[in-house]
Amino acid sequence: MNAIAAIMVVMDPALRRNAALRRGIELARRSGAVLHLYLFDHDPMIQIYGEDLEEGVRRAAITHFLDQRLQRLNAIAAEVASGGVRVECDVVWAPATHQAIVARAIDIRPELVIKNVDESAPHGLLLRPIDWKLLRLVPADLMLVHGDSGALPRRIVAAVDTCDSATHPAPLNEAVVRGALRIGRYAEAELHLAHVAPYIPAGGLVDSRMQLSYETMVERDVAAFRRFAQGLQVPGDRCHMLSGETATSLKDFSGRIGADLLAIGSVYRSAWDRFMLGTTAEQLLAESGRDILMVKEPEFESALRHHVDLDAWRQATLRYRG
Repeated sequence: MNAIAAIMVVMDPALRRNAALRRGIELARRSGAVLHLYLFDHDPMIQIYGEDLEEGVRRAAITHFLDQRLQRLNAIAAEVASGGVRVECDVVWAPATHQAIVARAIDIRPELVIKNVDESAPHGLLLRPIDWKLLRLVPADLMLVHGDSGALPRRIVAAVDTCDSATHPAPLNEAVVRGALRIGRYAEAELHLAHVAPYIPAGGLVDSRMQLSYETMVERDVAAFRRFAQGLQVPGDRCHMLSGETATSLKDFSGRIGADLLAIGSVYRSAWDRFMLGTTAEQLLAESGRDILMVKEPEFESALRHHVDLDAWRQATLRYRG
């Protein structure tokens, strides 16, 4: 299992010492990782009216804004470093916050990015747009934590899908378990492996032949899940076969065993695919009250580069630094 060498914490715009910062500090302290504290911010007034200023004046205004914020961030970093944690920090001018976060994650290659959930989503939305975008675009394991979360998780559920090689190929399932084990190792947390069997709502089968086919499919799925768990040497009493709608089943199971972190996997998809496939992660995060560890497939960044100009995003974050 790979160690954690770098952790990136997305700082609260108000620079509050929130749950994400507490968790990043504790995981860095236990793992020996470098803790990267990044504040992604901008002044809307400079952004709007700065276009009318000559470049030198605009740059000076932005640099002044960043320097003021950096002074406050440096004070937090110094406090954290006094506890024996290696810390690096910076403030990034980020009118497009999600793009700047993705670009910085590519630059520093953290094993883990941690951010507080923005729990002020408007009525009808499960998540704020920034969290929704980060779940889908950050090319690193992303941990979204609630404001009242503890410094460390104590019980983790790693959710895998061993029946669908298209949405959850074997490398992704293995990555989910490795990511959960890595957090569990430093948090000294209990790990459980869960899988939700193929589900057809009541009344969804029209004849006995379809019923038999469905039962056969479930039997194969159970066998595949058991083989997967045995291959990773997960104890039988920590392996759980669930049934029902995916998000609801995982939410209910996590509540029963008192889990406080759910690890799930993600492959990169186009915007249309993401729309059609629904919002399992968002539902779990918003409705379960548990934190989410979103683990990305090994080739996630390569797939992302086919659809996004990551070099342009990176250059935008460096424009007012260096």
